[in-house]
Amino acid sequence: MKSIIETLEDSGSLGTFLDLIRIAGMEPMLRERGPFTVFVPTDEAFSRVPKDRMDEIRQDADKLLLIVSYHVVPGRLTSEDLRSIAAVRSSLGTDLVIRSSDRGITVNSVPIVEADAFCTNGICHAIASALVPPTLEIVTP
Repeated sequence: MKSIIETLEDSGSLGTFLDLIRIAGMEPMLRERGPFTVFVPTDEAFSRVPKDRMDEIRQDADKLLLIVSYHVVPGRLTSEDLRSIAAVRSSLGTDLVIRSSDRGITVNSVPIVEADAFCTNGICHAIASALVPPTLEIVTP
């Protein structure tokens, strides 16, 4: 089994979020500490974000730290655990709303597209789009 960082490195479809983790300075934490549950937007999810917006986010390490922290939850929560939980507290200190149905599990209405990638220091769930922290205003043209 690999760490969260090694799992993202080997995934082939989660590299954009890994880059954002590194820019935000969270790689040591997600490589060595834990356990954490990480909701990881897929590369496909980031491909729908305009390039200039992604460039802007990449250049603001403070904002990036908020965004990445919002995707990380202390503790190891499997999809089975998530089915019986209504909300979890992110590392940012704000809640993520969890909903479960016969169609799957959502986090803040974003579907989990691949669940339960077990890691030495936690677990990763791939999600269909990035989560936007409530403390962050996203201005779209």
